[in-house]
Amino acid sequence: MKKTVLFSLFLFAAAFVSAQEINVVEKRAAETVPFAQPFALQFVLSHTPGYQVTVDEASLSKDFEITQVNAVQNSPGTMTYDFTALPFVLGKATFTVTFELTQNEKPFARAQEEVFVNITRAKTFNDQNLREIRPPHIPSGWLTWLLAALLLGALIYVLRYWWKRTQEQARSVADVQDTRPGNVIALSKIDALLDSGLWENRQYKVFYITLSDILREYLWRQFGVDASADTSAELLRRVKNMTQMAPFMYQLRDFLSSGDLVKFAKAVPSEQVRDKDVKILREIIIETAPKELSPAAREDEA
Repeated sequence: MKKTVLFSLFLFAAAFVSAQEINVVEKRAAETVPFAQPFALQFVLSHTPGYQVTVDEASLSKDFEITQVNAVQNSPGTMTYDFTALPFVLGKATFTVTFELTQNEKPFARAQEEVFVNITRAKTFNDQNLREIRPPHIPSGWLTWLLAALLLGALIYVLRYWWKRTQEQARSVADVQDTRPGNVIALSKIDALLDSGLWENRQYKVFYITLSDILREYLWRQFGVDASADTSAELLRRVKNMTQMAPFMYQLRDFLSSGDLVKFAKAVPSEQVRDKDVKILREIIIETAPKELSPAAREDEA
């Protein structure tokens, strides 16, 4: 009896921890950018639904000035953050950011990420023989005012051009919406996950978190079932009476069990187990998709 109670407490603690997770599953940024020129950074986050994701401004590197921040909620458990930043250092620099999972302004989990950027150095003269042949001369009279006006006009033009470009970039990112069918999105995300390098870098927990999120997002997009905050047992109970999912309950239970072992028991899966779980998820998505959109249906028509 005591062992049963302890095991139940362990499962409850594991579910509680999993309900307060946030991970950076993908990041994009240029490797080399010019000094003091705006550039874009993008982070794709996987998090527990029902919580807010915020940026800890104190964690941002002082070597960069953030001019634009844009957040898009892709699904109840995934979102994208886009930054526009200006670098004010030369050489190798590190852009740091910490995302917080909060509820009622109380933090529950954090995810810190670093992006390494090479800032192009300005051209300088290192010849020791170069020297001034006369002291600097400041023009006077109307020529001074003319030069000042030209410099001010050039500065205003540059600032206006930069502001317009950053606004256009921010609008273009915000306007991008994925309107593809749910099964097409899910299958493409599986392919992207396999190509992400997470498995090769032994990031097995993040790999299976993302794989599980693909299933939950597919259920939300295809059937309107929000299982993003469900434990494995709750998800199975939720889809048990769904006509489309009923034939796959055994495979679904096997798929979720493999993920729980990796996420909570820190099991190290083999490539055979990974391939089996990916195959199960692909099969569920293909067979439960609308027949006119299903790849299997298109093959039958051909």
